[in-house]
Order: sequence, then C-alpha cells, then structure tokens
Amino acid sequence: MIKVLIVEDQPMMSELMASYIAGADGYALAGTLDRAGLAEKFCASNMVDLVLMDICTGNDESGFEATAAIKARFPKIKVIIVTSMLDVDYIDRAKEVGADSLWYKDISQTELMKVTEMTMNGCSVFPDKTPEVRIGAASSYEFSKAEIRVLRLLVEGMTYKEMAEELNISVETVKSHIRNMLQKTGFTSKTKLAALVMSKRLIVKGF
Repeated sequence: MIKVLIVEDQPMMSELMASYIAGADGYALAGTLDRAGLAEKFCASNMVDLVLMDICTGNDESGFEATAAIKARFPKIKVIIVTSMLDVDYIDRAKEVGADSLWYKDISQTELMKVTEMTMNGCSVFPDKTPEVRIGAASSYEFSKAEIRVLRLLVEGMTYKEMAEELNISVETVKSHIRNMLQKTGFTSKTKLAALVMSKRLIVKGF
C-alpha cells in the first residue's frame, strides 16, 4: 500500500485530492497538511511513500523548500509538485530541488493517478512547457527569457536602476525590455503589465 501525504492549503483542493487517493487501488492517505514547512517532520514520524506538494502554502511556506528538505533527508520518498501557478520558472525550479514530477491542478483523477503511477514506477513526469497565458494582446510564449527576468523584478517592485544592478545590464536595456513587452501586450503602463502578470499567475511574487 502506497502511503500518500498531501500538502495543500486550499481545503477544497485538499479534499479533492484526498478523495482521488482514497478511491485508487493500492493507495492510502497518510495525512494532509496546509503548510509545507511541516512536511519534513511529518515524514520523519509517519510512513510516507509519496508527497503531493503544493508550492504556495499556508504561512507563506514554500513547497520548493520543503521538497528539497524531504529529498535530502528521505531520498526514497517520491515528491510530485501539483500546482495551479503557471510561473515560467517553476518546472526548472522543481527539478532543481529534486522533485520527481510536476503537474497542474486542473487535472482529472485519471490523469493525476497516471502521473502518480508513472512516478512511483521510477519515471519523472514534467510538462514540456508551462500552459500558455494571454497577457493583453500577447501570448506568454512571446516573451523572451531576458524579458521574463526583467518582468520578475518589475513584479517585485524594483526601480529601473535596481533591476539593472541585479541583472548586470544597463538601465537603457531594462527600459528597452519593458518597452518591448508593453508593445507586445498593447499596454501603456508597466504597472498594469505587472498587475496582470501576477493576476494570471505567470509570475508569482515571493515564490
């Protein structure tokens, strides 16, 4: 019997995933947590084979940090990051912290259990890319990596000078990237651009 820990701060989603596990042959629920920071201690005190890990959890605790801690201490425990956040860096970050797989929350029971079974059989399951997001007149796929780096710092509230220093580029280059993104999206305000990017979860502030 595969024991599953669910780390999810949204009660309805936690209950839904718990029902998926309860209805699957060969799986049993080990427990549920609403804070990622509690997961390592739970794994130390309970039999856990698999963790379904959210990224942004209660008390602003990071599922990435919790995943890294679990994989360092309990390398045999599988961790699948299940998120609704479409941040373009999250696939790479999940791999960096040692997550075995990553998928998105708008997933059916059949799809989730397929990803789970493949992961438990030793496969790593990751999307080829994040889902497409519309930002004004543009697709998220139209933003370059350099523009995304600037956009991430813009969301954090940095000034042009601070962004330039952080990225080791000129202020004019920062302004050029922002002008290009405004042109692509059809927006006239970088504040509106940052606000919509956050509302669409393309960039997740603080995580």
